[in-house]
Amino acid sequence: MIDRSLSKLAVIAGALALGACANVPGPLVSAARAPLSPGYEPATVKVDFAQSRGEFLHPERYNNVSRPMSFNQSRDDDVALYNKMGLHGQVYRTWVDTHLIYNAKTGSYDYSGVDDYLSDLSRLSDNLLVVLDTRVEVRDQGLTPAQLKPIIKTILRDLKQRYPNIRYIEAFNEPDHNMVKAVMPGDLYSYYVPYYEAVNEVNRELAPKTPLEVGGPALTTFKEDWLTAFLDDYAADPDPAKRMDFISYHAYGLFTSGGPTEEGPRAYHFYKGDPSEVADQRKKLVAMLRQRSINTEIPSFITELGIYPGPSFDNREDPRPDYLINAAGVPSLTYWFLEQDNTVPFNWVLRHKTEERKDQLITRARDGQRIAVDADDDIKVPTGIFTPYGNAMLMYTKLKDERVVANSNALTNGKGVYAIATRDQSGAAVMLWNYQSTDAQSYQVSIEMDNLPPALRGKPLRQRMYRIDDKVSNYWANPATANLQLVSESTVRPGRMHTLNVDLTPNALQLVTLEPVQ
Repeated sequence: MIDRSLSKLAVIAGALALGACANVPGPLVSAARAPLSPGYEPATVKVDFAQSRGEFLHPERYNNVSRPMSFNQSRDDDVALYNKMGLHGQVYRTWVDTHLIYNAKTGSYDYSGVDDYLSDLSRLSDNLLVVLDTRVEVRDQGLTPAQLKPIIKTILRDLKQRYPNIRYIEAFNEPDHNMVKAVMPGDLYSYYVPYYEAVNEVNRELAPKTPLEVGGPALTTFKEDWLTAFLDDYAADPDPAKRMDFISYHAYGLFTSGGPTEEGPRAYHFYKGDPSEVADQRKKLVAMLRQRSINTEIPSFITELGIYPGPSFDNREDPRPDYLINAAGVPSLTYWFLEQDNTVPFNWVLRHKTEERKDQLITRARDGQRIAVDADDDIKVPTGIFTPYGNAMLMYTKLKDERVVANSNALTNGKGVYAIATRDQSGAAVMLWNYQSTDAQSYQVSIEMDNLPPALRGKPLRQRMYRIDDKVSNYWANPATANLQLVSESTVRPGRMHTLNVDLTPNALQLVTLEPVQ
């Protein structure tokens, strides 16, 4: 099971890479609703701090990095930055290609290609998830599960001894795409067996403080035919030591049935049009598990998600608007997974080898201008600059550790105003955003915070506002204010209720924090 204990993070000073609020005009903030500007619709977010929703699973602590040979020059700086800015991980997903370690001709193992990579990332996260990718051996070399077993075990044993932070082993990566020429749905589980057997044997032999856990199959989507075949074979496996510590898949959209130009095998249905379409996936999975008498508490790891699968886009020639759409779109997908029990969504990705829309850090730019940068190019990429999506993750770091009820009246079919509200001993925080994708609706949002924690009532509180939109906290609008901007700071003295208004333009994100004046 995933360890959801969350270590306390250091408070990030408002002036640290967040910009000077005096230089940036803030959005409309007031206690009484002002007259609506043209093109705006009214919206209300009601927060009840007396209604707890339990521990908040900080989604910024579950993240992905690219493969070992990507962005080596910037990795040390990236690790230092993420640790400094509160983005140290609970689990980071990493990559190990077995064919690059094991030499079939000599029978030798060479870890030089991953040593610096895993060493760096062990400083970035409490736990590492390793995608142990055997696609080349299966698809290209035709190895059987029995032939794979000693390779998997040797690599797992050696890596666990070198890097104790390795905890989760993910079998495969999108086998329904990468291995489909060699493996059909009914074959996949036979290639999973050597993974769990190797994990059990390594745990017995090493007796590590943090034992290895294993899961998969990391499908491209919530693909029910592959999942049912995999679960059928797991249920039928007579080995009492069989294990599946998590079930993983990716969430960008779904392949549909029919012809290539309509609903069909090569037609792809994006979640970006309605992120709420993923809201019942855990319910479906639990029914599949229960039907096969498999433990229904096995967690779902959504090890990749996003609104731009592969090289997709909304703006082909100029990707800069898509950066902002992604900044609101990924939190929208994440929101619906956070609404489901035993579900852990992973952000994707710190830097992407080829697809800039997915980057959390500005990678393909110089002096405010876009440049073509591939991970293999010998070009020093910028460091220390967040994309709008990366800034959304910085907003998550400022949310508190207990979630409370927050309801929006302007969220329909996955689009509109989203809200997450939190509290703990340090104060209260509300994050909201207006996901529009390519639509253009703006909202004036009244945030009605009821039942403020007693420790905050009647006392001077520092109210801070942070914002991401097409002008603020957006490298492509102004490189000087690229990182998350503090746009307003004031002292308030609320009672049981506290109300303020915020204007949200399309795909804008807003965060308000309330903390005692020190």
